[in-house]
Amino acid sequence: MTQQINNKRLTPLEKLNFDKQRLLQECRNQEQKISEHFSYLHEHAGSLIFSGITSLIFPSSKSTAKPEESKPAHASHALPAVSLGAADYLSIAKGMLPLAWDLAQPLLLTWGIKKAKKWLTQLMFGKKK
Repeated sequence: MTQQINNKRLTPLEKLNFDKQRLLQECRNQEQKISEHFSYLHEHAGSLIFSGITSLIFPSSKSTAKPEESKPAHASHALPAVSLGAADYLSIAKGMLPLAWDLAQPLLLTWGIKKAKKWLTQLMFGKKK
């Protein structure tokens, strides 16, 4: 198709078709990249979440080596490590509350159903004193 562009002038319809094919190919390439990223995230989700949470809760301490020895040459512009305070931990906990509630709901529902079932069976079939 690129030969066709060089040899003669394209009509507007041919230009549109050429652009359409090019864009479709770019979309396929991007879909493939995104699919690879999602499969990586799916396979490593547990370790990624765990490492993220542990790095927030337990920030890595500085090594005892001299700073110029521990830093690579290209990392001279890197940001310094920030320690977290109590307000930061509360903010993290506040952000995790919806997730915790989503996890707790099925447990509370199961517990409530068991209690209600036990109460109803005792009410209907229990011995009276």
